[in-house]
Amino acid sequence: MEDKFSTFFQHFVESIALIDPNGRIIHMNPAFQSLIGKEAGNIQALGFSLEDMEKVRCGQAVHYEKRDVQKADGGCVTVSASFLPIQSETDCAILCVLRDRMELLRMEAALQESKQQLRMIVEHSFDDLLILSPEGKILYCSWFHIFEVSAEYMDMEAVFSRHVHPEDVAALRQKWERLYETKEEQSVEFRKRNRHGEWVWMQGYGRFVANENQPFHWFIISTKNINERKQYEDKLYQLTYFDPLTGIANRRYFEKYIWQLIEQQKTFALCYLDFDKLKWINDHFSHQAGDYFLKEAVKRVRNALRTADFFARIGGDEFVLLLPDMTKEAVSQFVDQLICAFHQPFHYEKQMIQSTLSVGISFFPTDAVDANELMKYADQALSYVKKRGKNGYYFYQPVQNRATIIERDLPFAILREQFYLCYQPKIELGSGTAMGVETLLRWRHPSLGEIPPLEFIPLAEQSGFIFEITLWVLEQACRQVKQWQQHFHHLKLAVNLSPFLLNRKELIGHVTYILKATDFAPEHLILEVTESGLMENIETGKHILTELKNIGVQVAIDDFGTGFSSLAYIRNLPVSLLKIDRSFIQGIADNSKDATIVDTIIHLAKSLDIQVLAEGVETNNQLLLLQQMDCDFAQGFYFSKSLEAEKLQKWLADYNKTAFQTNRPL
Repeated sequence: MEDKFSTFFQHFVESIALIDPNGRIIHMNPAFQSLIGKEAGNIQALGFSLEDMEKVRCGQAVHYEKRDVQKADGGCVTVSASFLPIQSETDCAILCVLRDRMELLRMEAALQESKQQLRMIVEHSFDDLLILSPEGKILYCSWFHIFEVSAEYMDMEAVFSRHVHPEDVAALRQKWERLYETKEEQSVEFRKRNRHGEWVWMQGYGRFVANENQPFHWFIISTKNINERKQYEDKLYQLTYFDPLTGIANRRYFEKYIWQLIEQQKTFALCYLDFDKLKWINDHFSHQAGDYFLKEAVKRVRNALRTADFFARIGGDEFVLLLPDMTKEAVSQFVDQLICAFHQPFHYEKQMIQSTLSVGISFFPTDAVDANELMKYADQALSYVKKRGKNGYYFYQPVQNRATIIERDLPFAILREQFYLCYQPKIELGSGTAMGVETLLRWRHPSLGEIPPLEFIPLAEQSGFIFEITLWVLEQACRQVKQWQQHFHHLKLAVNLSPFLLNRKELIGHVTYILKATDFAPEHLILEVTESGLMENIETGKHILTELKNIGVQVAIDDFGTGFSSLAYIRNLPVSLLKIDRSFIQGIADNSKDATIVDTIIHLAKSLDIQVLAEGVETNNQLLLLQQMDCDFAQGFYFSKSLEAEKLQKWLADYNKTAFQTNRPL
């Protein structure tokens, strides 16, 4: 039997010996020899009795949890021991297994120390952590030490109901369920109650963790406090979109909101308001009195509004109302009541101020389908009221239906060769050279003359014709810039991409075909999509933009700052360039708030490895400030307006020649 088992036991890590029925050790493996000593001859010498061996011979296993054993050198070692019977047809033997008790204790102590260290790291981390089983049971939660609740009384529904803001539960539960269903990493922002009972913003990340070698896995949820960042974003949002004096929306917010209504094809009335005698109040009382009057006048208007109505201050004394889903009769009644409300005097300190209200009104889509046209028509109607004594309202009366002509002729503009392209250069602020051009579509109509893109692009998007227009623009521009690259080798081309195309998966194939047909390098093409358009198509848009990146095309976010997104979303998109909207750039030299916003956007983008271009640069002071802010690129009238191809080629030659001769930044 010794020969039969000796080879088998030779490589065991455990200390194993084979004992005959008389207690004599007939074989021991190297681990046993190392623990006890080579001279150990029988089991009695180790401190075990023959009576115990008799029990084993009778077929009974004997175990010792803790036993001091005599070593061959006279020393002693504490072990746990097991004696097991081994019987065959001819032989009977006993298997002895010894485990060093001190080694086990050291291993357990090391394991406990590791667990304690891990717990201390997790509990003192800035991030909260939840570990869950595949069944959704909470195995660990660092929140519990905050709320003094043990895990056995907690589950995810309890977490949702007790610690998550009610408005955020649905979004958080949806992400949670998606994590379990797909095992794909999830991210979500939500509000959690802290130990003081206050709601704080958190960024949650969930991921599936599998062990390749063992049959177990977990779901790990980590949450980071982003309350300070959210407060900063809220403050930035207030500075960007609201008037500091009256508290109502400003021009930027208004422009965003009216385009949303237009894109949604909601009928609405646009009312251009004029608080009569404002200049007279400032001149005869004081500017403080004028500010008081404006705030009180705004209050009177707001008191009459419905929940769906939108009120904004778009200039010093310019105010607009957007009234969705109101008939002409209903608008008349509403504006009549509003004008009557201004017949009551305003009281400033001990002075009584009397003013009236004048209103000009236009309708979407009856009068126009473009925001600028609607504003122009409402302003014309307001002028009509003011010329006739103020204190009243007037509806715009169209002279001709321009929109009908545009809509009728738009599908034939390419065929009739009425479209043409202009190009505006982009300047690298570090070297001062032209790094690329943005192509801009123009329409020269035989009877209406030059039609601005803001008039016909929305119609093209609504009709779906924008797809054919975009492909035409892309191909023509690629061929043109390819020719220029013979002299300006690294010149890049930027083309605007309508958000309506972010749902067209076939776009990728068409772009690839055009690049191949024109022999235009993908890395020299930049497709620009507006921030607001991307945020409204974020899921499909992300897929399309990722596919574009995969074929080598760069992606830029246009008009950044005019939408409602944040860099928290942008960092998860395949974006290489942000274009700061011209409305921010115009005021950076004179308005510290605009300068702060622009500087913040630039540095946040840099931290995400995204380059920045400033639109609408018109003065040297603006340019110098942008260079100090470490902005990468700029474009605007300071360098050049948009030019047709022939003029732009000459401009490029002259400008780059000058830039290389000076060999210095602007």
